[in-house]
Amino acid sequence: MKRRDFFKKVALSIPGFAMGMSLKNVFAQSTQPVKNQAVSPSLNTTKNPLDIEVPFVHNGPGFGRRIAVTFDDGPAPICTEMVLKALESRKIPATFFMLGEHVKTYPSLVREVHAAGHEIGNHTFNHPQLSKLPDAQVEQQIRVTQDLIVDAIGNRPVWLRPPYGSFRRSQAHIAYKFKLGIALWNVDTRDWTKPGIQKILEIIEKETRPGSIILMHDIHRETAQNVGRILDFLLEKEYEFSTLTGFIGEPYTHQAVPS
Repeated sequence: MKRRDFFKKVALSIPGFAMGMSLKNVFAQSTQPVKNQAVSPSLNTTKNPLDIEVPFVHNGPGFGRRIAVTFDDGPAPICTEMVLKALESRKIPATFFMLGEHVKTYPSLVREVHAAGHEIGNHTFNHPQLSKLPDAQVEQQIRVTQDLIVDAIGNRPVWLRPPYGSFRRSQAHIAYKFKLGIALWNVDTRDWTKPGIQKILEIIEKETRPGSIILMHDIHRETAQNVGRILDFLLEKEYEFSTLTGFIGEPYTHQAVPS
């Protein structure tokens, strides 16, 4: 299946999530078992074989004007550095979901991202479609990447972003084993298609709202070159920025973050 066709399929499979909920309501609802019904809260949970609830996050709480900008597939020399400079000049925090193979190759760049105050998440080792892998291989993808990130920065990620958003609920127990929440998104810029900055801005303007999690990639030069314009556009809309954990909290502590 072509990457473009796969993303269309995934996009259609992701249910809508209601906005404007407080963290109290989000976490209260997250303790309810998920059955065969449409799900509306922004923090969805599923039970693993140990009867532990695992959060699947598409967006954060809708109060205030906070959003999270996230970057996948890095780190990558030049592109990640350009993104870091754009974020630093605007004092904006972000979350970077890194591939283990890139962490292994560029550990100093991982440390640079971390030192700048950004959050680092797990994006598997080499970007497979996890839903098609047996549990042992999924666990290996996650474990190796966790260990590489810890070796680089001393901190263990608390969020996993499955490549393509592809992760079966029956696999949730694997994420829980590493105390990882599942971090998805509700604004896909599709920057990997290289649509041009104007199209990306149109998508962001149409789909971003308080609580949004915006997906971009720090391996594409077009994104790196234009990320400043994207951030300025969001600043003009008076959005405030946070890391993923900054406005959702850690996935298993359920600690509300002050607005």
